[in-house]
Amino acid sequence: MKSLRRVGRIEVRADDPSLTGHGGLVVVGDLAERLDLLGLIDVELSVERRARPIKTRRRGVSPAGLVVSLAECQLVGGAFFDHLEDQRADTAGAALRAVAEVPSAPTALQNAKRFRRVHCQRVERAIALAGERLDDALGRDRCEPVTIDLDATQITVYGRGKEGAARCRTGQRSYAPHIAFWAQRGRALTAELVGGNQERLSGRECARIASRAIGLLPAGHGPVTMRIDSAYYAVELLERLRQEQTRFTVSVPRSQAMWAALERIDENRWIDALEMPGAQVAETVYRPAGWRHEPLRLIVRRVPFTAERIAQLKGSRRLATIHPEQLQTLRRYQRQPRVADRRDARSQPHRMVL
Repeated sequence: MKSLRRVGRIEVRADDPSLTGHGGLVVVGDLAERLDLLGLIDVELSVERRARPIKTRRRGVSPAGLVVSLAECQLVGGAFFDHLEDQRADTAGAALRAVAEVPSAPTALQNAKRFRRVHCQRVERAIALAGERLDDALGRDRCEPVTIDLDATQITVYGRGKEGAARCRTGQRSYAPHIAFWAQRGRALTAELVGGNQERLSGRECARIASRAIGLLPAGHGPVTMRIDSAYYAVELLERLRQEQTRFTVSVPRSQAMWAALERIDENRWIDALEMPGAQVAETVYRPAGWRHEPLRLIVRRVPFTAERIAQLKGSRRLATIHPEQLQTLRRYQRQPRVADRRDARSQPHRMVL
């Protein structure tokens, strides 16, 4: 047998200055140039008078250049200001990017601290204007209906010094961005960044986000519908949407008033749901506490759950969707030691309202 020679260490390098690993940024750079994204951002920032203007240096990038270069760095996997140095070292890719002259990490960090809340909102408006230009170039109809989704996510961070970060319900130190997303266009309109422990915002804060998102829609847009989950349910938000003449669909949290409204639905009003075996839906009306206007349309869905299945949900948040009396019945059967009674409990279907 021939002895196998041991393969040495293989090192993969991109040490040729004429090569770039971020060639895909040519798409972003070309799009930003066609839409004049940097020009739109600089104009919006220059007319802001509610805060000290962001200083424009004789040398280096403009405030818009800083914003876009940070965005390009994130697009290629950057997560820290130090990753801008990798971008600066990519000389071959400079001609492909929207911002060829990338600021150094210390300079970018120093200038980023000058941005205030109102400056970020100006950037949002500039991006909205760029989106209008893109829609016009693609021949999209401005008058078509608009659907805005309001939702939150979690961004886990590490280390100390992350201003505003907090531990979420799972224990990780994180931020919670609340984003208003234009569903038909596939892009965000506005966002609010808070600590990870603020997955629920006040009704007033939600109303402000909704108004900002609606205000960023193009002139002549179609009817607007905002989709909201139960975490944002607040009469203040519903009132604001009514003032904005915006339709809304919202998931209502379970409460005693809600359970009472469900119990008033006649059994013959339930019909089978489409493409959901075993599920049924019904329609009624509901007037939230503090709502001084017409009753709201309430659509309810229920699905069957056996006692055995409910027992498997121990500790699950889904238990909150089951009527409290049904849970008490389940616990009563579980406490009884007789096998026959347990069999009877498993055989009885329970309804869970979603």
